[in-house]
Amino acid sequence: MKKFLLFTIYCLLFTSVFAQQDAEYSMYRFNGLYLNPAYSGSHDVITATAIYRNQWMKMRGAPQSASVAIHSPLKNERVGLGLIYSYDQIGVSKTNSVNASFAYRIPVGKKKKVKFCIGLSAGFTNYRADLNNVATTEANDPNFVSNNQNRWLPNVGFGIYVYSEKFFVGVSLPHILANRLNGKTSVFETSPTIARQYYHLLVTGGYVFDLGKKVKFMPSVLFKYVPVHAPITFDFNATFVFVDRLWLGAAYRLNDSYNFMAAVNITKQLRVGYAYDLTVSSLNKYTSGSHEVMLGFDFDFERRKVVSPRYVKYF
Repeated sequence: MKKFLLFTIYCLLFTSVFAQQDAEYSMYRFNGLYLNPAYSGSHDVITATAIYRNQWMKMRGAPQSASVAIHSPLKNERVGLGLIYSYDQIGVSKTNSVNASFAYRIPVGKKKKVKFCIGLSAGFTNYRADLNNVATTEANDPNFVSNNQNRWLPNVGFGIYVYSEKFFVGVSLPHILANRLNGKTSVFETSPTIARQYYHLLVTGGYVFDLGKKVKFMPSVLFKYVPVHAPITFDFNATFVFVDRLWLGAAYRLNDSYNFMAAVNITKQLRVGYAYDLTVSSLNKYTSGSHEVMLGFDFDFERRKVVSPRYVKYF
């Protein structure tokens, strides 16, 4: 069963329908830098966030993902910088990525409470595929034996992020370059069996509603589009925040899963969270779901006199 699963995952990874290339996180709102480089500096303090995701439990070779991000505005508060490390493993393939980001933030409106941000990112990905562990029907298949992949791939990204204390809207292309993942590189290659990275168009948005002095309601949505044979997907989220400390939320990922989340601000600087995804696709016969944990910390050294908008941290 293990070898069959590895072979199946390999086929998914190395065909032109390799659409779900970027890891998905249910608690993406706590790590907006993963989705959009224009998010850099939006918390007005130095902010660090780590998320680990174990997807499709009980399935051997299923995805495991992690990301660690840190970002902050500079002394010139119109400029934000960020750095993010991402790890993703599925079947016989592993990727390690590092990206640095830059954002320029422009206050708009009469009271300058809305900020319009433009962001750029640049970095690299190390892609590895251990094809010797793939079981095939033909012994010593030359397409697999001694055909391991180890590639260093450049990356650039772009994003726009608009936010205030009450809302946020973002549009981004986290990676733009269509790097080739297997075989020899050739600009004239058009074979449908060539695996490539594809750009992901992401659109996010959300709003904060006051339900009282101690309760806030925050609906949000994440739209994802990949330019290959893959469906357009949506994440619909609904979250309640109690006394600016306790998060309870649920989400629906279109045709994929129901997601449940809880998080707590232990202190003004430290927060932790957990999410569980209940799979509703055809994979639900083989997995008990997915688990995700989050840890975040704000390094507020009180050297800034600017009051950080309360709800920006939650976006």
